[in-house]
Amino acid sequence: MRKGSRFPLVLFVVLATIGSACGGLPRLSDYRQRSFPLAQTSFLYASDGSLITQLHAGVDRVVLPRARMPQTIRDAVVAIEDRRFYYHHGFDLRATVRAAYADVAAGQIVEGGSTITQQLVKQLYVGDDETLRRKIDEAVLAWQLEDQLTKDQILTRYLNTVYFGQGAYGIQAAARSYFAVDARDLTLAQSALIAGLIRAPNDFDPFAHPVHARVRRNTVLRQMLDQGMITPSERDEAVAEPIELHAFTSRQRYPFPYFVDYFKQWFLSNPAFGETSEDRY
Repeated sequence: MRKGSRFPLVLFVVLATIGSACGGLPRLSDYRQRSFPLAQTSFLYASDGSLITQLHAGVDRVVLPRARMPQTIRDAVVAIEDRRFYYHHGFDLRATVRAAYADVAAGQIVEGGSTITQQLVKQLYVGDDETLRRKIDEAVLAWQLEDQLTKDQILTRYLNTVYFGQGAYGIQAAARSYFAVDARDLTLAQSALIAGLIRAPNDFDPFAHPVHARVRRNTVLRQMLDQGMITPSERDEAVAEPIELHAFTSRQRYPFPYFVDYFKQWFLSNPAFGETSEDRY
């Protein structure tokens, strides 16, 4: 057990006791059995291996391995979303209390207290119902997830899951949607902007609110500097970098449109890809 983890253990025992009183502790294995695989974007290729177009329903997501995610985006997300990510065991009482105090002082929700692990559990398993039972389940499952995965694995899954706005789920779709680049090619400034979107994608959308997006990006960079992730010169260079958006969409013009339409009709009518048309979609 990590140094300084005795108090979180006491907290977990308290949560477990409350959970038992509410009807028993949740088990991560049960939730995993009931969960569905992450929706992902499909790619349609010609016989020579060239890409014709991308296809997806309501979720645009390309799952990446750890090696294709730059350290800048991993650091930026930890800095702004969960600065104690590498020190807690899935639940951070200090951050929860700090967030509650900030919300009360402001008279509205201004700061989140959920850890990255809790956010991942919410997205994959428990949903976002604002009930005490759901919050207890989220904390207990986050604790169990930390027992089964490394911090690196949790962060990678989170970056492949979280919503960044503009219909983009996961860091690869976000990099393509805002800058028309692959995630591995994101600059420090671009990583900071994308990381800043997680808390409120609509409010910090650089297409709709460029000033808010810039302020938020610079806040992320300041947090990265304060936490020793970047140097003052790297921060200054990133702050000075203009926000140059290059929107990318899979709905742009593509070759062989009649063949693409034929393929989609064939796929959606083929029971080999799902029992119903909705499943196949």
